[in-house]
Amino acid sequence: MFSKLCLSATTVAACFLSVDASAADRLDEVVVTASRTEQPISEVIGSVTVITREQIEQSQVQSLQDLLRGELGVDIANNGGLGKQSSIFMRGANSSQTLFLIDGVRLGSASAGITSFEFIPVDQIERIEIVRGPRSSLYGSDAIGGVIQIFTRKNEGVQASMSTGTYATHDFNAGFGMQQDKLRFSVHGNYIESEGFNSCNLPSGLHPEYLGCGIYTVEPDKDGFHNRSVSASLGYAFGNFADLELNTLYAQGLTKYDGSFQNETQFLNNAPNLKLRITPVDALNLTFSGGITQDKSEGYKDSAFASRFNTEKHNAGAQADWLINQQQLTLGTDYLKDIVDSDTSFTNTERSNTGIYAQYLGKLGTYELSASTRRDDNEQFGVHTTGNLGWKWFAMERSLTVNAGWGQAFHAPTFNDLYYPFGYGNPELKPERSQSYELGASGVFSWLNWSLQTYSTRVTDLIAYNTAFLPDNISKARLQGAELSLNGRWNKLGVGLNYTAQDPRNRQTGSNYDHILQRRTRQSGRVNLSYELGSAQLSANINVAGPRFDDPANTSRMGGYTTADLLANMPLASGFALQVKVANLLDRQYETAQYYNQAGRSVFVKLGYQPAK
Repeated sequence: MFSKLCLSATTVAACFLSVDASAADRLDEVVVTASRTEQPISEVIGSVTVITREQIEQSQVQSLQDLLRGELGVDIANNGGLGKQSSIFMRGANSSQTLFLIDGVRLGSASAGITSFEFIPVDQIERIEIVRGPRSSLYGSDAIGGVIQIFTRKNEGVQASMSTGTYATHDFNAGFGMQQDKLRFSVHGNYIESEGFNSCNLPSGLHPEYLGCGIYTVEPDKDGFHNRSVSASLGYAFGNFADLELNTLYAQGLTKYDGSFQNETQFLNNAPNLKLRITPVDALNLTFSGGITQDKSEGYKDSAFASRFNTEKHNAGAQADWLINQQQLTLGTDYLKDIVDSDTSFTNTERSNTGIYAQYLGKLGTYELSASTRRDDNEQFGVHTTGNLGWKWFAMERSLTVNAGWGQAFHAPTFNDLYYPFGYGNPELKPERSQSYELGASGVFSWLNWSLQTYSTRVTDLIAYNTAFLPDNISKARLQGAELSLNGRWNKLGVGLNYTAQDPRNRQTGSNYDHILQRRTRQSGRVNLSYELGSAQLSANINVAGPRFDDPANTSRMGGYTTADLLANMPLASGFALQVKVANLLDRQYETAQYYNQAGRSVFVKLGYQPAK
């Protein structure tokens, strides 16, 4: 059934796109995440996606996980709706193997090793860059599946909006920014709340104490969520010689869920960072950066204190870029220190990592080359050396490109993996290591923008939960797949298609040999249709995902699903705009993590104000 749906979607999109026009505008987007330097997206070797503020506004999503759902190579598992724990599996890699950055500094919990991206408000995001594939040769640990960098809002003028919808969901935000001579400043505030719905749905007669899903209780109530956040940016340009910028994102709130040990979490995320750019001569750029990211949480059981996990990541770095005759050399170093402060006793609570890296980017006629290497000295796990090679060929007057790449990556076990007490940690865990190959092609014609990427990754000592739900190393795992993207526009009609086919498997000899890795779907896709009706825009989004398993033995199967959303964007007078969205139009019931509900049919209305520039 899923294959038929995907074939139908592909056929429909192809029919529309065959008469489309001018889809190459976004290739002029400048990205920095892929190489840690500014590059037009058309010159990046590998697979990159940019999500702009305009696209975020048009999507009308309430959460970052919903924004990322359906992107190429991205698989999302969510534990019960808005503000609930979410996991991301990029190209089949573990959630902890995707590196999250915010304005250049690392995000994430130093104890759990994952980023609570469900707490990052989409109203605070200016743009997102998604880079698929290994990037440890530039960023060190964690970048096996890829890198996602979030850039916070930097407003110009006044902006405000408010929305309301199903599950008593309310969202208010406002921002102001200005630039005068060499000084620039912006601030943006957001508040979102929702009564939510019952996050857990245990079958009748099932005994919670025997479940491996982590619920362990039955609490048929609404699991609400609220989040208060503010982002700010202050910058000053010292002529053409230097630029200094301070950014921060602060988010604080509470989320409720079902659990026998604790059923609500108060969270605080904070990410102040400072960056200084110096250009002593035209061919040389120097960048110095530093920041602290805080991930703090307190757990409660029916308002009674239960646990505390406060972690920090201290970031610092320096980088030099030389550009001479279309050849660029980058040298850099960075330092990271993880700190855990918890009422749960850990054997170790701190560790540091120092990395040095070098990169070459070059253009030779119709070819582009990239090569990078990095040496990480991890206080706990010693020295790790990684490398990347990339090649790209521009053919047919740049209307066709072919790319190939090879890369290594590694990931150090988290404090939770190693030391979580009560027998849930494994101090014998080894770091994960990977080697990847990628081959792809893309093209731009007058009516079509298309891309096809294939990859194969071998992971050694992959960390996963075994049948006893304890972290263990899987000696071998194989992640391979293909990603197809088609985008175009014909007059007032726009069409987009993303399709991902992947095969993430356990290749360790034993009882789970050749099983699909937990919570990964093998096929997923998204179709976007939009039509301009005067100054208004009508859109439809269709998300499709195949079945997945919730356990290593592949006995707990969750079915595939298809959801459809309808959206309307309508400009009003004097800078006002009205948006209406009907999400999950067919009221499809589905799960991305076993026994955890997802939102049913929902209606949201938003009124926004932003005067014309």
